[in-house]
Amino acid sequence: MAVAGCGRAKGSGEIHARQVVLEREVEGLHQLAAKLERGEAALPPEDVVVGISDAMVQEIFTAQMPFEVETEGLHLVLDRAEVAFRGSPAVTLTGTIAMKDHPDLRGDLRAIGVLEKIQVDPVSGTLRAHVAIDHIDLLKMGGLEAFLGAGTLDEISRSLRKELAGQIPDVQIPIELEKSIVLPSVTEGPVRIQGASMPLDVGVSDVFAGQGVLWIGVRVVPGEFVRTDAPTPAVTARPTSAAQKPQAGRP
Repeated sequence: MAVAGCGRAKGSGEIHARQVVLEREVEGLHQLAAKLERGEAALPPEDVVVGISDAMVQEIFTAQMPFEVETEGLHLVLDRAEVAFRGSPAVTLTGTIAMKDHPDLRGDLRAIGVLEKIQVDPVSGTLRAHVAIDHIDLLKMGGLEAFLGAGTLDEISRSLRKELAGQIPDVQIPIELEKSIVLPSVTEGPVRIQGASMPLDVGVSDVFAGQGVLWIGVRVVPGEFVRTDAPTPAVTARPTSAAQKPQAGRP
């Protein structure tokens, strides 16, 4: 009975996984189509547009892995990532699942989600994205089903998805956005200029994923110039003794 139940759950889980990905893609394409029908641009024309490929984001994921997550009685290790930007910033993470009390029993799982809440990190100025998990598929149990309690694999997957919420680290995208424009002081030479800086309010306005590229609209609002340190006054040399004064009749 356990084997038969797992087989049916695996098939339905595969269908649900594909459905989740397609629903995200269709939703993203519908939003783009609605903007174009209204005569709007995909991203605000006054924004700075940053484009990053799914292959590069996949490399970023790989560099930050593995992700180890501890849940009640379970230890999850996510060590592989697949990123595809087709209508939505889809992310698929795969790895293993094991019980803390029975580490020799190990299964395989797949977590399907998207990048969301893409924003500018207030400290580093880089872009960061939250990983939201939509679906978890238990691909291979390896004997774990005897210890995970009653219920189908789909029910267990839903429980794991809730426990994983917020436990996967944010992804840091290494694109630094300056938060101010600095005009340095000029302290040497005949002309002295006081320095100033202009703060910039930088934030993500909108995001669109398509054709393998994640397009990020960055809104930049300039502030008012603020004076910095005043320039050092010029120093004029003066003679200090009669010997240093020019003699009459000589240049």
